[in-house]
Amino acid sequence: MAVWSVKPDWKKSIIERQIWTKEGVAGYIAHEICWRWGEFTVTTDDDTPPNLEEGVDIYSCGYDAELIELNDGCWEESDVDVQDEELRNEIETFLEENSIFDLEELGWDLEDTEMIINCEMTIEMIEPTGEVETPKDEPTKQWPY
Repeated sequence: MAVWSVKPDWKKSIIERQIWTKEGVAGYIAHEICWRWGEFTVTTDDDTPPNLEEGVDIYSCGYDAELIELNDGCWEESDVDVQDEELRNEIETFLEENSIFDLEELGWDLEDTEMIINCEMTIEMIEPTGEVETPKDEPTKQWPY
């Protein structure tokens, strides 16, 4: 087994896409945030690097993946794909004045999150650190040395 660091080669290349749904509502809300930089870890069964291509959703890439960090969100936008026009307008107005997470107060649930890396990536094996050896206690010496 090996753990790999995965980072985009270009800034503004990580797209976080959240899909929000509500029971009884036909449609969804897609919210996207673009991040300048970030890092993920990916675990493989052996020492073979993960096969990741540009445009991959790191959370659905076929490997165990974990977010390490995201830095400097540079833009965000929401797409309200709801069939009821009146409800769509209400949601768009609501989002102009509130956070996307305030949708929970209106009964919306975060259904899925994708992390898409839209460029080539640097993939490096993270060397296992192993256990840190603690120095053995030296015999106590009496003063004066």
